[in-house]
Amino acid sequence: MILARVVILAAGDFPRPGGVARRLLETAAHVVCCDGAADAFRRRLGRVPDAVVGDCDSLKGRFPCVVRVADQDTNDLEKAVRYCRSRGWRSPVVVGAVGKREDHTVGNVFRALDLDVEIVTDFGRFTPFCGRKSFRTSKGQAVSVFAPDPATRMTSKGLEWPLDGVRFANLHCATLNRATGARVTIESDRPALVFVGGEMV
Repeated sequence: MILARVVILAAGDFPRPGGVARRLLETAAHVVCCDGAADAFRRRLGRVPDAVVGDCDSLKGRFPCVVRVADQDTNDLEKAVRYCRSRGWRSPVVVGAVGKREDHTVGNVFRALDLDVEIVTDFGRFTPFCGRKSFRTSKGQAVSVFAPDPATRMTSKGLEWPLDGVRFANLHCATLNRATGARVTIESDRPALVFVGGEMV
């Protein structure tokens, strides 16, 4: 189970009760909401976030700390991450980043790679990395790798289909893999994104 001191709630599907994403949201020391996600946060959990960040075009309620950023070259998730880091909160975890609109889901997932933040969903977690990274897994657990740069070279241990020598001609060529045991280790010479499905240990 991962822990998070700071959680960003995006405006996708609200994390379901009992899931890891919901537990992270409920136990975080600080919560920053992207725009209208603040309304859902207050309605579902009866709490007020530390801050609401974004262009505020979908915010309905009134909140004590609203940080309006009109810049349309960045989305609300990026604005929230920048706000967190301006406060010295270096490693926020993002929940609520998927669902409702597929274009927002894809945009948020790959924005997380650029921003170097982890996204936790009701179905697993997306973790950006470069270099060597290990993940605790269980046998048969879903593991998918996305490498936007086709020149990326990787090696792996603990995957049913090793990544050694894979040519990343497209984003989906290293998806739908499986862990063979309790740990998967991947090394990449360029930034990439790993999705580990299921409950996190």
